[in-house]
Amino acid sequence: MTASTASQAFVDAAAAIVQQDDIADILVRLLSDCAGLTGAAAIGLLVKDGHGRLEILSATSHQAVELELYELQHDTGPCVDAARDGVQLSVRSAAEVAARWGQVGEAIVAAGFHAVHAVPLRWHGRLIGAMNTFHATGETADDGSLRLTQAFADIATVVIVQPVAVTSSELEERVRIVLEGRTVVEQAKGVLAEKHGVDVAAAYQLLVERAAQDGSTLTEAATAIIDEAQRRT
Repeated sequence: MTASTASQAFVDAAAAIVQQDDIADILVRLLSDCAGLTGAAAIGLLVKDGHGRLEILSATSHQAVELELYELQHDTGPCVDAARDGVQLSVRSAAEVAARWGQVGEAIVAAGFHAVHAVPLRWHGRLIGAMNTFHATGETADDGSLRLTQAFADIATVVIVQPVAVTSSELEERVRIVLEGRTVVEQAKGVLAEKHGVDVAAAYQLLVERAAQDGSTLTEAATAIIDEAQRRT
């Protein structure tokens, strides 16, 4: 059953991940939810294999599969371009689709789609693929649906890269690292509270601002603050 809201779709995907459901099945449901909530008539998902070649990973219909294959054969099209260039694409009329992608664009229009969105899939700065939504009319391919499509693509990325299984020792190590980071944050809050004469809530806000200013993570900023305090003593 298709989720009625984006929040429900994301909750369902998260629950499926922690239950170690089949990745292919999760993606099928996620793309179906995306189509239902963005007004897309069809969706295709391409990912890069170990050699950097794009392959079809999932789609909402056979028609979407055929269009993605056609894009791959001609090395052009909304999904191929988004996966190669790492940028969002939104073309909202049949004439523009045909003009921009030639034979591929004409095939998209002939299939009954007059507008498209394509968004990249990224993991820690690495471009791993793209997702393409096909719309019957330009009215459903608005800015709101583009943002929502990117959000679904981000969730799809997490589904794809999340480990299938984690051993007990690996889980314990991950928890240890997180807890150590939390300890550093608490220590930095204490340093800032004493230095600026503020309570811990205000100190935490100062830490957040420092991380944003440095372009670093909260743990990195906390570590830097502690190091600076130690050098002053």
